[in-house]
Amino acid sequence: MPVRLDNSAVTTSLEALPGWIGDADRIRLEILVDGDEATAIVDEVMREADAMDHHPVVEHGPGSTIFTVWTHSAGGVTELDVELARRISSILRSAGVSF
Repeated sequence: MPVRLDNSAVTTSLEALPGWIGDADRIRLEILVDGDEATAIVDEVMREADAMDHHPVVEHGPGSTIFTVWTHSAGGVTELDVELARRISSILRSAGVSF
């Protein structure tokens, strides 16, 4: 079972993940895309999440999409979440999305 990170470890991890915010409970990233562009990005993120067998919560709002990540079984953020955040960020950079 993944081990929950403490706030200090999450803060350190987020220093390498521009745009991501959070604490030991959850990390999240909001991007300013919606519509077809958001759908294409979320589809790619979900393919990557399926490969990891670890999935973000995705919320669509007017003009934005939010990715929230935590490990339910650990009750907070683990290294698995940090890795998923890295992969999401990589997908977004490849798609030319600023965050």
